Amino acid sequence: MITAMHRTTSIHIAEPRPVSDRIAITSLLALLTFSPCESFIPFYVYGIRYGWMGFALLTSILSVATVAGMVVFTWLTLAGMRRINLGLLEKYELGLMGVLLCAVGVLIILFET
Repeated sequence: MITAMHRTTSIHIAEPRPVSDRIAITSLLALLTFSPCESFIPFYVYGIRYGWMGFALLTSILSVATVAGMVVFTWLTLAGMRRINLGLLEKYELGLMGVLLCAVGVLIILFET
């Protein structure tokens, strides 16, 4: 017959120290600023119905787009932003973003039906 001895240990967990509002707000702002994937959480939540394959597809698209964006913006910076005339883009930036968001909405409606 095998017997086992159990030793009871008590673990004392210290209460966390309260954090100031400034530190909490700064850390949340840093999380949202330095996390490029934060804005894609709704797409992941929406894609739950497609299972692991949908998750893998979304992740691969996000990965490729992130790396491509980093490469393009680094290249633009190295090429010199002053040489590229972005005045027209800056002038119509809000309208362009609105059109792109509407296009995403239309694509979701088309692919959902």
